[in-house]
Amino acid sequence: MFTKQNLRSFLKNSLQREAWIGAPWLVKEHLAIQYRLPMEIPGHLLQDAKLLANKVHNTSATRRSENVGSASPLISANDLQQQMLQMKPPKGRRSNKSDELIRQQQELARMQQMQQQHPGAPPHQLAQMAQQYNHSLASHPKPPPPPPIRYPIEDLDVAPKRDGHARPQLKFQTDEQKEYVLTNRQISFENITMESQGMLLEVWNTLNVQCEVYYLDSFTFDDFVDAMQYKSSDPPCQLLEEVYCAVLNMLVDKNGKLQVKGGMVELAAEVNEESSEAQDDSEYSTPQPDVPARSTRSRLSHVDPAVETQRTPTTVPAHRAAEMLGERSWRTRLGARDMEDGGWQLILVGLLHQLSANPMFKARCDKILAELAPMEMPATKDTAWEQFTQLDVNLRVSALQMITILSLSTSAVKEFLEQCSDDMTDVRKRKIEHQREKKAAMEELQNKDRERKILLPENMPASPSAEQMDVDQTPAEGDDTLETNEAGSSDAEDEAPSASRSLRRGSDRKRKREEEAAKREEERAKKAEAAKLQSKQSKEFKKLLNEIEGLKKKIVDAEAKIEECDADLREANVQRTKVLGKDRYCNRYYWFERNGMPFAGLPRSSTASSGYANGRLWVQGPDQMEVEGFIDRTPEEQKEYRTRFNMTVPERRKREEGDTSLLDANEWGYIDDADRLDNLIGWLDDRGEREKKLRKELCEWRDTIKEYMDAYKSFFSQEEAKKLEAAEDKEVRMNTRGKAHEDQTASQERCLRWHNTMVVDELGFLHSRPRKPAPKKKAAPPKAVAQTVGRGAGKPSTRQGGRS
Repeated sequence: MFTKQNLRSFLKNSLQREAWIGAPWLVKEHLAIQYRLPMEIPGHLLQDAKLLANKVHNTSATRRSENVGSASPLISANDLQQQMLQMKPPKGRRSNKSDELIRQQQELARMQQMQQQHPGAPPHQLAQMAQQYNHSLASHPKPPPPPPIRYPIEDLDVAPKRDGHARPQLKFQTDEQKEYVLTNRQISFENITMESQGMLLEVWNTLNVQCEVYYLDSFTFDDFVDAMQYKSSDPPCQLLEEVYCAVLNMLVDKNGKLQVKGGMVELAAEVNEESSEAQDDSEYSTPQPDVPARSTRSRLSHVDPAVETQRTPTTVPAHRAAEMLGERSWRTRLGARDMEDGGWQLILVGLLHQLSANPMFKARCDKILAELAPMEMPATKDTAWEQFTQLDVNLRVSALQMITILSLSTSAVKEFLEQCSDDMTDVRKRKIEHQREKKAAMEELQNKDRERKILLPENMPASPSAEQMDVDQTPAEGDDTLETNEAGSSDAEDEAPSASRSLRRGSDRKRKREEEAAKREEERAKKAEAAKLQSKQSKEFKKLLNEIEGLKKKIVDAEAKIEECDADLREANVQRTKVLGKDRYCNRYYWFERNGMPFAGLPRSSTASSGYANGRLWVQGPDQMEVEGFIDRTPEEQKEYRTRFNMTVPERRKREEGDTSLLDANEWGYIDDADRLDNLIGWLDDRGEREKKLRKELCEWRDTIKEYMDAYKSFFSQEEAKKLEAAEDKEVRMNTRGKAHEDQTASQERCLRWHNTMVVDELGFLHSRPRKPAPKKKAAPPKAVAQTVGRGAGKPSTRQGGRS
């Protein structure tokens, strides 16, 4: 039952309004997002429109009072007031009569204005002047109104909202990054820089999307960041070592053959060869002047100084990478899988030394090599090992990003991409087949449902009142028979003397009983036949209902298979990372779990219990070209924009994005809260071209993004609880060695819990600790060569494990 209290509470929980007089009622934001209701306030209900209307009303009232007070004697004040009252437009829908009244009102106002301009003029002259004015207006018609705006349009051409709603504040990976943005980029980084943040996301996404081809278990982004900052060799971080070794193994096969096709390594090799050839040619082609003989010391003063200045200046080397490699090249070491005891760090030094010949990467490589192979330390494998342990996280990320980009051009990755494309084609075919089955089942269900509606009236259960009437009538008929028999017997006793009369009545009663028996038998036969027919129809109806239920189940199964195909297509779409869209200021929004990987990582991963992979909506700043074209406009364009919206584009961006505005594409922030995600969706304006697409994508993926944001927060809350519990247990029980070991295990860094189970299952050993080849026996007969497992052989048909 609806009561006044229920209605009041419903309106209170679903409506809101701003704090100014006359503000319109609005549906609350979370309800508008949930039910897809428009949040745009009509223009005539905005606060600015209300203020303008009141101002116009007050001005017109003042003018009318002045006109009334200074009216000509030809028109009295009472007559003017009476005419104004008569010309008041009627309420409701405007008619032709009301338009005529408005026109007359305008003519009257014009006459009053002419009386003020020409006092003492006779009425016929005023009428003539008004007629001439109307004729001049007719000769110069008003221009047609501008055409209505057809949305969507350019996002920054949409008028800004005046409701004070801004984009939710972004979060950052480290407090240092947050302070860097809030202080207007005035501090320097000691930890992860903004540029390294983008590289971290790039490498993490690449290795998780293509984890099968690298033989790597999937890992969370937070574990990856912790591993890149891990600076200890006891215990070693398996995630850090396996990531580098897995990528390096992609570059060279076991025979020492380079697998990079047209990549940076070959370019660097060409640069090396060209530079060496040019140096050799210059030594033989350039003639050197003969130095005069110096027989006496006095001849030294006659030596030409120009000859001495032609000597080439010697450059001081910045690192000892070439000396560290020695006689074995990095390619030979990598082909032999010499990874242990600083082996892969030495291979990395050699690879970066070769890449430094490329001008594009020389500065980055020399900076890393100056730390891994410094001039003041011996050029040994142990030096590379020790130096990498203390290497800055930004240099680690830079080196890993360069070799990861190299690995993308290998034949194994290309074969993996082709295999995924073929898998997507097969899945699409299966999806089309399931869609056909669903369509056929739905059509058949419609036909069966029509048959059910036709047979439904005949198979409706009998009315309880009719049955009760039949039951009540049966004993009544029996009582009549009994009464008749009793009456007959009493009559027979009373009239015993008249025998003929008694016999005649007895024959009548007998005939009557026979007729009733025949009638009852006939009715019984009819009922039995009707019951038989009814039973047959009921069986057919039940069969029809069973068929309908079977079709419904078939449709549900087909829908489940279609959803499964969609999930397989999403995970097999590994060619590129899809961006959700861009907002009005060209910020890009990424949800990296959208395609190429399961939402929570591989279910068979060693850290699958985390329940998430990244768990955040990442925001990247605009590209430099977009900044120059959309935001940093010319002074003339900014002036025009200020004329239209009373602010420039940078001012509008500062007001709508707040303090966490991203300057360029090197800066990254994220959103990890469901409420902020809803606020972001509410802030986006679907009248703009870019934001309409972005809002559609966010609304489509909102529930899934929210689910894994909650999983991300739940995991970290559980980790904090475990740390507190381990700390309390450590304080209480510090005597036993076993308990101390358990406390150490519970408080260890999360990145140490990750283990590369995929490579152990596929190859039987880790990338960083490869199996040593067994020594050959002289007398042993030649064994058959085992068939090499291809890169794509270990890839399952689906990443979800449970699906087939």
